[in-house]
Amino acid sequence: MNKIKIIFKGITEIVGGSEMGLLVLTDEAETKQIAIICDRHTEYEFSLRIGKAPITHRLLPEVLCWINPDMDAEHYEVFFTSILDGQYQAVLLNKNTLEMTKIRASDGILLASIAQLDIYMEEKLFGRQSVPYESGKTRVALPVNALSSAMLENALEKAIEDENYELASNLRDELQKRKKNDNKQD
Repeated sequence: MNKIKIIFKGITEIVGGSEMGLLVLTDEAETKQIAIICDRHTEYEFSLRIGKAPITHRLLPEVLCWINPDMDAEHYEVFFTSILDGQYQAVLLNKNTLEMTKIRASDGILLASIAQLDIYMEEKLFGRQSVPYESGKTRVALPVNALSSAMLENALEKAIEDENYELASNLRDELQKRKKNDNKQD
């Protein structure tokens, strides 16, 4: 399995008053990007670190990194393996033991940012999910398979309201595909 190193570039809000944010990551050459959804709490946690709030040295992730001196890029990395039901699947990989601990995608990026760990994504996954990166752009494309089912349903309602039937059809197809997969697993 090949992997590609990705770099956290920043965070942006989802337009329309959503309770979610987007974490933007690029490949090292800054030619392609992916966006990973995070909740408002995680968005706030990132804003504390980006703004260099003086309190961060006392927050739990920083304290845990401080008491575990092996929490560094020599010993750990964050690795995105797949996407399932609109959620990126990530693990914290111990490079010495090859032990993988599942971690929520946004938390993995936050931990990597704090401990200065490298972040990798399975190469084919990055190829499927990424879109061209344009520095300074405020809009970020997000593949429909990277949205939760609830977000898809809301987007479907809005697309129908706006009479954007092509988008509505694509969203409906993704929802049906997920329901079909859920029925297979039962």
